[in-house]
Amino acid sequence: MSYDESLIKNRIRNTLIYNSIIFLIFLFWFFYSTVEDVSILLLMCTLIFLIIFIKFMVERKYGFTTNEKVMYILLFFIPFSLYINIVLFHNASLTIFIPFNNLVGINHNHNFILFLIYFSVILIKLIGIKFYFSRNENILQEGRGDDIFKFFTQNITYKKVILLVILFPLVAFIEELIYRSFLLSVLSYYLNWDYILSILVISIIFGLVHYSTSQNWGHVISTLISSIIYSLALIQLGLLYPWIFHLMTNLTVLLFYSQTMKKRLRQKSSENSMQ
Repeated sequence: MSYDESLIKNRIRNTLIYNSIIFLIFLFWFFYSTVEDVSILLLMCTLIFLIIFIKFMVERKYGFTTNEKVMYILLFFIPFSLYINIVLFHNASLTIFIPFNNLVGINHNHNFILFLIYFSVILIKLIGIKFYFSRNENILQEGRGDDIFKFFTQNITYKKVILLVILFPLVAFIEELIYRSFLLSVLSYYLNWDYILSILVISIIFGLVHYSTSQNWGHVISTLISSIIYSLALIQLGLLYPWIFHLMTNLTVLLFYSQTMKKRLRQKSSENSMQ
């Protein structure tokens, strides 16, 4: 399928909406586990409902496929289930949440030596990615690479810069919450899995999910390795650090995409001038 910027804009818009919903759910979960004021929970739940409702009303005029109808049923079930938890707020035995404070990475260990070690590993990995880009200059051709990166490296405008500043930190943070902190907590808290096995399973899932966006096995291997590094940093340092490493990696890859794009344009211009 060819690159379509309007489809990418719609994908980015949906990504921002879904990640905002997830972020509010985690905020709800945090306050559910730490405060006694139910009004904060009601506010969070109402915001989630309003975001879903506004999205539903905006897209209703275009019609819905069967899959989209199922998606909205599931989306509206989220605030409903949260309202149920508010009703059961003082009955801890009936809550659907595991205790927020049991999430891996919530407590932080600001160990500068460990930070430098993981930071150095990330830098080595980024050098490897740069080498991969230099050896695969067709990465931006149709069907190769992630269209989100293509979107932010072509026809850059101030609106795209604003989207970039919002999208990249939010997505990196949500992915760390879900793929590292939450899944790692579920596997270790509920299933009593060993950390090593949990990290491997989570990393494989993380890599395969990214294959669906890039159709590129080099990208899958890169994200799998990244997930292992982020998971170890999460366990030993806390959630803040893998988020920083994740964001730094995404922005650096975006820079490599931009450099590759400019190089291709210069080559194309040079070829045209010689004709």
